[in-house]
Amino acid sequence: MADHLSDEQQLESLQRWWRENGMQLVLVIALTLAGWYGWQQWQGNKQARAEMGSLIYIEMMDIASQAPLSALLDVQREAMVEKSQVLKKDYANTQYANYAGLLLAKLAVAEKRLDDAAQELQTVIDNTQGEELSYIARMRLARLEMGRKNYPQALQVLEGDTPPAILASVAELRGDINLFAGDQLAARAAYQSALDAVGSNDQRLRALLELKLNQVLPSPAATSAASAGDES
Repeated sequence: MADHLSDEQQLESLQRWWRENGMQLVLVIALTLAGWYGWQQWQGNKQARAEMGSLIYIEMMDIASQAPLSALLDVQREAMVEKSQVLKKDYANTQYANYAGLLLAKLAVAEKRLDDAAQELQTVIDNTQGEELSYIARMRLARLEMGRKNYPQALQVLEGDTPPAILASVAELRGDINLFAGDQLAARAAYQSALDAVGSNDQRLRALLELKLNQVLPSPAATSAASAGDES
């Protein structure tokens, strides 16, 4: 009998708890399921957008490969620009919009629209701060400014932290800029920094940097040693 009363009391307690909390529990479960479903939907839409963006970019690349960029037909060029605008407008949160910017910059250089190219590259830099793509755009913009003989601007583009993986390439480019600017001492220092950063397995790049070092003024230590030898 006691067991029966205990069961009835437990059932009554459960019913009372359900009346007080049941709807709240159902609401929490419903919201949790809705949130999970919404997250899955968002992830799926994000993946679908990325895939669509990649297809549009591939179409851009296909057009670009049909002829040298400077020799594209007007209809081909217009198609490239149109697709890039779609990527920048409708897929701005994907990397394909930035890839399109790099390709448009390349097209602008081929057509000698250097201001347009610089603007495209700067936009990519602004949109990808700290990412690998940002450093690719920085190096291209630095080369563009070097080609326009804007040497201080070219060096300024390369300022800031540099990932170890591209340290040698950035230092080499800095050396090239200083060399064209006529600052051979700065060029030599940059080439030496690049050589110090090159891995021992990259013999091809080491040979190239050593060649560039030989093209600039000898180091102060070597000059002093040569002077001392002449005096003796």
